[in-house]
Amino acid sequence: MAKKMEGLQQLLVEDLQDLFDAEKQLVRALPKMAKSASDEELANAFREHLEVTRGQVQRLEQVFESMDMRAKSKPCHGMKGLVEEGQEIMQEHDEEMVLDAGLIGAARKVEHYEMAGYESARMLAQQLGMRDVAQLLQETLREEMETDRLLTTISKRLLKEGMAQQRSMQQESARQASGQRQSKSSGRSGNSQSRGSSRGNSGGSRGGSAQPLTDHEQIQQWVEERGGTPSCVRGTGNKGDIGMLRIDFPGFSGEKSLEPISWDDWFEKFDEQNLALIVQDKTARGQKSNFNKLISREGASGRSRPKAKAAR
Repeated sequence: MAKKMEGLQQLLVEDLQDLFDAEKQLVRALPKMAKSASDEELANAFREHLEVTRGQVQRLEQVFESMDMRAKSKPCHGMKGLVEEGQEIMQEHDEEMVLDAGLIGAARKVEHYEMAGYESARMLAQQLGMRDVAQLLQETLREEMETDRLLTTISKRLLKEGMAQQRSMQQESARQASGQRQSKSSGRSGNSQSRGSSRGNSGGSRGGSAQPLTDHEQIQQWVEERGGTPSCVRGTGNKGDIGMLRIDFPGFSGEKSLEPISWDDWFEKFDEQNLALIVQDKTARGQKSNFNKLISREGASGRSRPKAKAAR
């Protein structure tokens, strides 16, 4: 029996050393993932989890200390492979929605790998009667589960927004094609070419297209014309920080997830984070659109250049 317990304790130590190395690999990988993410909420989730991961490294050091051992890592080949998969995604994809979706998928693989590792180590610690160790490991397990739930929520929102934008673009393309056919038909029937051209040009107006805004007055006007209010995501901030910014529209978000804030506070965080607000004035059918998305101003400048060229 004593030999069996020694074997289980050695297995626990090896699991802890593996997790210790895995967490340190993540500390190096998460800043790159946050920098690559175009969605503000996703980038913030990666930055916040970086701080959580640093705390988890310290917690593992505390675990080793409680076992009268020096904190030591063993190369975690599983985490190395997952991190390399994430790097491949960042290198191979540049379309924002696809890249963000890929990053979430890679991050969730990491979370599930860690959840399995911490659960296994926690059970071993319980079997060995190490209650303090088991409690510390359970705390980290809970954090990993919370991160996975957050990533799942972000993923659902991004995919929903992406599909809505894609449908809008398809509808706009179909409408423009219809306008061009009507213009050609009018020309053939002897109608004024100038009138046909006018209809064709108006088909390429703002309906379905998105534009980046950074001017405070323009943003406030666009939001308030649609009955929107400046808001933040509940539970994402801390002392001195209001958290992730959002625009809330009646009947669209949820009273449970968003909290209204002042325009002054909203714009202060907006400028501090160097953000731009991508907005759509009208849908493909000419109705007022509420579509909006917060991205970095660097990303917004890259978006606006090809659109200006297309307008010519």
